[in-house]
Amino acid sequence: MIDTTFTRTPELPRLADYPAHWARTTPDGEAVVDGARSMTYAEFEQQIDTAARSMLALGVKRGDRVAMLATPCQAHLVHYLAAARLGAIWLGLNPRYQLNELRHVLGDARPSMVVAMLEIEGRTYCDEFATLRAEVLADLPLVALHGSAPGFMSWDDFMTSGTGMDSATLKAAAAAVSADDAALIVYTSGSTGAPKGALLSHRAIVTSARIQCEHWWGDPFRLLNFAPINHIGGAIQLTCHAIVAGGTNVLMPRFDPIAMRAVLKEERITVLHLVPTMYQLLLEKGLPSREDMASLQAMIWSGAAAPRSLIEQLRRYCPHLFTSYGLTETGAEVLYTAAGASDETLALSVGKPVPQIPLRLGLLDGSGEAAEPSGEIQVQGPTVMSGYFGNPQATTAAFTADGWLRTGDIGEHRNDGSYRITGRIREMYKSGGYNIYPREVELVLERHPGVAIAAVVGVPDPVYGEIGHAWILAGTSPVDAAELEAFCREHLANYKIPKRIHVHSELPMLPIHKVDKAVLCRWSVQGHPFPPELGSATMKETP
Repeated sequence: MIDTTFTRTPELPRLADYPAHWARTTPDGEAVVDGARSMTYAEFEQQIDTAARSMLALGVKRGDRVAMLATPCQAHLVHYLAAARLGAIWLGLNPRYQLNELRHVLGDARPSMVVAMLEIEGRTYCDEFATLRAEVLADLPLVALHGSAPGFMSWDDFMTSGTGMDSATLKAAAAAVSADDAALIVYTSGSTGAPKGALLSHRAIVTSARIQCEHWWGDPFRLLNFAPINHIGGAIQLTCHAIVAGGTNVLMPRFDPIAMRAVLKEERITVLHLVPTMYQLLLEKGLPSREDMASLQAMIWSGAAAPRSLIEQLRRYCPHLFTSYGLTETGAEVLYTAAGASDETLALSVGKPVPQIPLRLGLLDGSGEAAEPSGEIQVQGPTVMSGYFGNPQATTAAFTADGWLRTGDIGEHRNDGSYRITGRIREMYKSGGYNIYPREVELVLERHPGVAIAAVVGVPDPVYGEIGHAWILAGTSPVDAAELEAFCREHLANYKIPKRIHVHSELPMLPIHKVDKAVLCRWSVQGHPFPPELGSATMKETP
């Protein structure tokens, strides 16, 4: 039975209360490391107050949205926490967004100010912002984090713009913020339409981070943070995990498996939270030694299942392995594996519910609770989103009539009380009259030692209605499609076996290093010639 009490973190109502608390209790504790620069909690708190004063001077009010385009950096954490202090709603923008994506998100959120890095990895954003200013940003204050451009004030000028703002005004603004006020807006991927902005409250963020602290800990608490700032992983799972813990956010501008090796060792990282693909790339490209990763006390993955072969490799570096399940709309994790979970449990399940977050299996049409040990995972509780910003219809559709959030993920309740993810409702395809859930097939394929990652997609077919295409990221052992077909026949009913199997040395990835199934669907439908960068493919069509 999981203890329902929080033992590792203080109970504070608002996100920005935590840096203030740690500045009082551990002022010399290291809050942020950004390359050669670092800040103590005392310095972090002072920077947050300075930025909050400047936002007030620019007219930012409780409930306003404020946006930032950047890679993870000290300024992004300062801006995020300053917005939280004032009750503004912070919005991260991914540097990989193209003009249409920026236009949609900014036009939908209607921020009161925007901060931006004007150049990132050789890409400049000045022309995009000139267009956006004319179309959706009007005369909003624009702040350049680095460099300069017409219509932008510098970050330094922004940070001094609130010098004349008195402490009483700032204190009153902060005191007016409620735990139930929205603090963050995260736009979903938009795989089923235009991206929607999920609103997450202070209570949701703080509760989620405190639950994480009960399950995942390091002493000292030093967490590596490089996730895109617009993603739930960067905005809560990493950033807020460390802040609520009173630990250190060690920042990298992006995921780089080769550079990460040195950072893990030099910064004595104790908590590492990645998606499985990142671990695979770290081991294969970063080639870390045990000494490089000797400081690690917890290795965590979420966002996808890890193959058994990868779990066995990770055991050599750290004995404390964890996986979990959550999504943007649940405010991060709602299922956790326990300390000491076996490799089998880590490979086949995503853990058990926690007392703070009620969870059930529901009927796939959303009409009620399922009687069988399989159904849609549905969630209630303090971490669940407040709704989609400005979109009441989508908000209503996201919940059942009796108030449970519909995750869209199909779960199976195992005999040991843990849950296994068997598919997504929207990814299900029907072949020859049978419902097929891609995740079930992927789990079988990933048990083969020659498979690092499997991704299965449904493709229209004139005979069967739809057929499955399996895209395989090859592991360390040689494998071909015929061998995988035979392996599937040992473990799956005939109708579940993919009709085509493609084996590659690389697969297309989303910015968060999950497989891009939209691209795989397109290639499967179009009979796309295999791009040179993906190497050769072996295909086998099953009867």
